[in-house]
Amino acid sequence: MLPYKDALKIILAEATIREGRDLPLDETLGSVTAKRINGTEYLPPFHNSAMDGFAVISHMTKGASQNSPITLTVDGSTMAGDFPETSSDFIPKGAWEIMTGAPVPEDYNAVIRIEDINILARDGNERPTEISIMTEAFEGKNIRKAGTDFCPGDLLMEKGIRIGPNHIMALAALGQANIPVVTPPRVAVISTGKELVDDMARTLKPGQIRNSNSPYLIKSLAAFGIAARNEGTIFDEPDKFEQKIQDLLSGGIQIILSTGAVSMGRYDFIPDGLKKMGAEILFHKAAIRPGKPILFARFPKGTYYFGLPGNPIASAVGLRFFAYPLIRKMLGQQQEKPVKAMLNDDFTKSSPFRFFQKAAFDVNADGRLIVDILPGQESFKIKPLLQQNCWAIIPEEGLSVKAGSLIDIYPLSPDFGQS
Repeated sequence: MLPYKDALKIILAEATIREGRDLPLDETLGSVTAKRINGTEYLPPFHNSAMDGFAVISHMTKGASQNSPITLTVDGSTMAGDFPETSSDFIPKGAWEIMTGAPVPEDYNAVIRIEDINILARDGNERPTEISIMTEAFEGKNIRKAGTDFCPGDLLMEKGIRIGPNHIMALAALGQANIPVVTPPRVAVISTGKELVDDMARTLKPGQIRNSNSPYLIKSLAAFGIAARNEGTIFDEPDKFEQKIQDLLSGGIQIILSTGAVSMGRYDFIPDGLKKMGAEILFHKAAIRPGKPILFARFPKGTYYFGLPGNPIASAVGLRFFAYPLIRKMLGQQQEKPVKAMLNDDFTKSSPFRFFQKAAFDVNADGRLIVDILPGQESFKIKPLLQQNCWAIIPEEGLSVKAGSLIDIYPLSPDFGQS
């Protein structure tokens, strides 16, 4: 049976990076950059005050203290959003009233915060005209220099980075209005099985179950920045399945995910249906638990097909560890790297397969990452997902792993922060 690593190689060998397009910044959350983005501006764009106070010439404050304040006249005033306009022959004689974020006038090289001055006189508009300073300044004190955060040419984002709110803050601050992103693949989700009920409000009849796979797959993909279409449920009818697939192929769908009908039962019609429509089945079944019957195929014009098993957790594993790697490759992203965590208890498995286990990680008193394999690992059991915060990977080698061993863990969904 095909090992997981071999199945993954087949998947990744198929994928090519999608074309790029420009999006307005406010539409880019969750998108992936199509190329490197470099800044073109200074940030801050000008020298500005880090405090409400008074800009001064530092040497004029030498020796100032609470016991020996220095008195200065006030030459002018600037608020944030204004620019200090002075004549060409202006010569600073004292201090300049300034607010946080306001440009520091030329020739002033420090700012004294408002808490360290006393206002001695005001004009008719209540503007200070004379102050006493109770602390000494040094050059650059309380001034945010132009370009101390970003300079033109600074790297903002590498190619293949998923855009999060932190990136949007930087891009907005630097005036990056249109962002080159990779066009995400168009994805469709199909369920199979006449036992499935899609209407959550309907009372179940004997033999029926609610369809939990489609909502899970669609919302998981949405969290990954992929808007997937729900194409409904096929009630174990091969003709309707083939018509649905033909409609999706003609509609430009690049990835199709189905759940159920890929195992060995009499009604598991998908493998034969795909072959009938000209798809090449690149692999069917992998040495994994859960999800062994998983199928991966390619249609002649390049649409990819993942046949996921019908049990909910097997379906989740198929999306997380088979479909997501393909999508990452298509988006130009590097493949994920697992995190190592120490297994809390001994673990024994029944076969030399790779096990994807519902798990919960934590940090122990020594600051080490530890992981517990949760009870209820059967592929039909959904309840453990409510405690799960990661997937624990038990490798193929051997049938047992001792407590204290380091194993790989992955987050529930590919991390936005990973490249």
